Amino acid sequence: MSGLNIIGPFATTQISTLSVLTYLFTFPAIAAEPVAAKHYADPNTAQRCSQAGPVMTTQLTLSDQTAYQEALADNSLYQIWEVAEQVSKNTAYPQQKRTQLTLQIACQGGFAPAEVKYAVMDIYDHWQHQLAFKFDLCQYITSGVGAAFCTNRFAGEQQTARIQRQTTAIQHLSSEQKAAVKDAVQMANDFFEHRATYEELHSGSSHAAFRIESVSIQNDRYLSQIIDTIAGHQPDEIPMFDEADYMLQQTYSNLTQRLKLEPIEDFNLEVTAKDVESVQRAWKKYREQTASLLASLNQGISKEAWMGILTAERSRQLAEMIEYMDLAEPD
Repeated sequence: MSGLNIIGPFATTQISTLSVLTYLFTFPAIAAEPVAAKHYADPNTAQRCSQAGPVMTTQLTLSDQTAYQEALADNSLYQIWEVAEQVSKNTAYPQQKRTQLTLQIACQGGFAPAEVKYAVMDIYDHWQHQLAFKFDLCQYITSGVGAAFCTNRFAGEQQTARIQRQTTAIQHLSSEQKAAVKDAVQMANDFFEHRATYEELHSGSSHAAFRIESVSIQNDRYLSQIIDTIAGHQPDEIPMFDEADYMLQQTYSNLTQRLKLEPIEDFNLEVTAKDVESVQRAWKKYREQTASLLASLNQGISKEAWMGILTAERSRQLAEMIEYMDLAEPD
């Protein structure tokens, strides 16, 4: 970025520019006419966009023309702004013209008025000061919808990185072990998604973004545990399985009984006893398969030891829900 400060409440968020969307069809030939201006809630935004001028598609490269027309045809969420990102990085344009085209296209997109305001203001300032600019739409997100979009996009990049880490880590394993790792990683992802949806306490307008982020973080930790186990690293603590299982049964019984009397409810959040029971059934499969895998990758730690570790972890998860319910109770 240049010396100008990014404007917007999410300006410090670092999100890369890989899109999780793909375009599935091709549209007719590109029209040469300028695209009609849209209505802006903020008069300053309208003035800046008017000064930048309308989008003249003939000034775009063929690839950018195609992407822009596709985005106009189906502008759900942030397709037009993704084209603005693409144009802002296209060195086929002179620098000043590239920033102007980015501004023109950004003026046509966005989801929330505040997002358009912040983005247009920043691009306009770079254009006026003849400074280089690379547009990252996720720097300007103010809505829950936008947060979910960008979190999902970033999660896609993280998944690509995980696949590369996994491939490198298991390259020296036997074919059977490689298959077991891949199967366990997929199983774990399914479990993390199930738990994030039905049990984790994500609420508010950005609840979907929180869920996506949580699943991605848990997938990272799961793969790291596999890699550490292959490398021969030992867990810091190995609780006795019988003791951990007894504690889990007590905690699980306490939580489900309370939820039967009063489910956890908040904005965009509801957790019932049936939800926790459903996650618990999925967790048992997760525990069994994970413990078996880790024990096979490092024979210095038994399957029962891993069962104890995973069971203690599950007890902590349920205990946190009880603590949440205690804090939520009126004095």
